[in-house]
Amino acid sequence: MPQPFKNEPSRMPCNDLPVRLPVMLPLKPECHGHSRKPVQPKNVCWDDPRTPPDWSPISPAKSRKFPSTDSGFARLLGAQFEEEARNKEEKEHFTCQICFMDQKLDEGVNLDCGHITCNECFGAYIEVKIREKCVTVQEMVCPMPKCFCPITEHQVMGSVQGTPLLDRFLDTRAELYRPDNPIEKHCRCPCGEAIIVESARSEGFIKCPTCKEEVCYKCQERHAGVPCAEFWQWRKENDKAQQAFEELMSEQGWKSCPVCQAPTEKSFGCNYMTCASATCRGCTHFCYICGDKLTHMEHFLHFPDGLFRDACQNKRFEGDESSPDFWMQLWRMFQGVRG
Repeated sequence: MPQPFKNEPSRMPCNDLPVRLPVMLPLKPECHGHSRKPVQPKNVCWDDPRTPPDWSPISPAKSRKFPSTDSGFARLLGAQFEEEARNKEEKEHFTCQICFMDQKLDEGVNLDCGHITCNECFGAYIEVKIREKCVTVQEMVCPMPKCFCPITEHQVMGSVQGTPLLDRFLDTRAELYRPDNPIEKHCRCPCGEAIIVESARSEGFIKCPTCKEEVCYKCQERHAGVPCAEFWQWRKENDKAQQAFEELMSEQGWKSCPVCQAPTEKSFGCNYMTCASATCRGCTHFCYICGDKLTHMEHFLHFPDGLFRDACQNKRFEGDESSPDFWMQLWRMFQGVRG
């Protein structure tokens, strides 16, 4: 038998070496059932895979107990959960800014400005606007004071869907539509049909698509073949009702709006007038003395002697130092303040 070298470590047969292998022990069958008792092996020699594990349940006396500090933490955590649930419930509700009632969030209308109203109040507001024919983009705004956020057609139609107010809203908005660009002009036939035509023309006739009649582009009346000036002169001379009305306006001192020709009476106040007819809707301003159309910038510039005096840039006051109407207007205003 050969001898090992001097510096070579001694070798022994592989059969004599101890072997330690990790063994994955299966769980006891009761762990897979409905028993929830914790178990642990006892007297297990992990070096010897032949040793069977001894499974036995853990004694209840040895189970872990929470200290008293854990119960306080549990109460604190429970209070926090309750507060979060309460905040979540509050976020699902809102207070209507019209009736000041608490409503569910899905039962309200959220406008683009951030104001929220309930469906009932919003529907009542839209109904009033439609009945008063205040349905233009400038008039259909948020109901909150000093908020001019426009209400979209989708929000209006969602509020009055399935009611006769929907057709009335669409018809009134089409009737009051006015183009924003100077290229188009809004004309109305005596039959009630609204027509949008190019504003490049200054005269002529347009054919109504509904009644098939020709309408004057300038005065929007039917006088085909006759110039506009001659037609109005003839109407002034032959229309007795128009003559009687003009005489009444002259006697009462009424003035006509330069845009829609609506008669206007000034009961008190200054001479800067605002037409509130269905056509102008507060967008036309004019001088009550000379009848010229004015702008907001001319509110004071057009009346160098004062807003309450019967004089303007086009018609200067002639006579005494002050008009008797001036003191009458001040007296009426004073009585109105006292009353």
